[in-house]
Amino acid sequence: MKWVKIAIALTLSAKTVIATGPLNGLPVLNGPIPTVNNVNGMKKRVGDFVHPGLWHTHDDLERIRNGVNNNQDPWKTAFQNFSTDSYSQASYVMQGPKQILCRGSCSNYTSFANDVRAAYQNALMWYITRNQSHWDRSTTILDAWGTNLTSIIGTDTSLMVGLDGDMFANAAEIMRWEGGWVEKGARASGGSGFSNQLYWLFARQSIIIGQANYGMVSIKGLLSFAVYLDDVTMYNYALNAYQNDICGGIYGNIDEHSGQSSETGRDQGHAVNGLAWTALAARIIQSQGTDVYSIGNNMLLKGAEYSAKYNLGNDVPYDPKFYRCEAILINGPWSAPSNISRGLGTSGTSLTPPVWDILYYQYVVKRGLSAPWTTKAKQTYDAAGGEGHVTGNDQPSWGDLLWSYPGKGSFKNNDDRTIWGGGMIGPNGIGMLNYASP
Repeated sequence: MKWVKIAIALTLSAKTVIATGPLNGLPVLNGPIPTVNNVNGMKKRVGDFVHPGLWHTHDDLERIRNGVNNNQDPWKTAFQNFSTDSYSQASYVMQGPKQILCRGSCSNYTSFANDVRAAYQNALMWYITRNQSHWDRSTTILDAWGTNLTSIIGTDTSLMVGLDGDMFANAAEIMRWEGGWVEKGARASGGSGFSNQLYWLFARQSIIIGQANYGMVSIKGLLSFAVYLDDVTMYNYALNAYQNDICGGIYGNIDEHSGQSSETGRDQGHAVNGLAWTALAARIIQSQGTDVYSIGNNMLLKGAEYSAKYNLGNDVPYDPKFYRCEAILINGPWSAPSNISRGLGTSGTSLTPPVWDILYYQYVVKRGLSAPWTTKAKQTYDAAGGEGHVTGNDQPSWGDLLWSYPGKGSFKNNDDRTIWGGGMIGPNGIGMLNYASP
């Protein structure tokens, strides 16, 4: 009887996989997403979601577009560089799609990463310029990968999913809610396009959250996927992880007392990238109407000040008892801050990670807080060339264009612009309604 039950269960699991269409390698063993209660900012129903509402709300996009069109800096100068970048061109030649992606020993994901960035940057180009060719380029990339990719495999898939997948979702969020894009393969009986892929191959593979910066990548990815998919349970789970997961959340990444990163003893690349991924996760939560930038008495800013000071060549206090969970996996814990990849601006022949703009504009400009080391880090980075063209999607870059505010202020979003559903642009530009016939 026991083996009969197991056989039945396996048969049902196989049917579940088949029901998702052509997608393979699905993480069916992940099980249900845990439900959470009493989390600051949690959603109570699907209609609570704000769209567009990942890295950029409608108001954020308007701030960018108006800054460019009104010839205001930093938007004007940043856009001059952004608009000439190879990934911002409507003539960008797509490098995919592929059916199988792998990050690890069988790495082949560069074509996906490049196409994702082109889709995202063309989405922004379309919004700013309203040039149809950018709309076409972004949406054809979204549809091509969304209808062809069937498997994501390898030992490091969580990073690819949380980095490239998050940027892909951001491109789609802009084109869906602002551009009226309806994904190829969408139908009432069950789609076979982008959103189906986003749920099974990206979101479901992020449920098991890792440690420190690795964990924060999954958290920020889950937040974006959940908003795009209008998944209340997934969003609340990720929101809770950001605030309360002591291995992968903000308290697993930053010492609330000193600002030390749990990766400081490992190397500075992981330490500062973790700061920016924490800031990007907070940005999504901000778009959804909740401020977590101020959590722990602005502990993210404290973390930025600590890492900026150290990477600018100064000594910092170090607690050898604050390190990332499962540090043994990467030869930890460590007795002192690491000098590996230490520095800011130019390192060898390349720039260090473009992480400082999002922190500077959120805390120093928007909130008017004193952050001398973060400010100096931005100034040093700008003097070395500033945030611009990058290879890979560890960070969005282009911070002067994406994250700028004109000065101190609350900059609350007008959430009434959102109408839920997807489809063509709603009346008076207030949002999206699905006007398609059943």
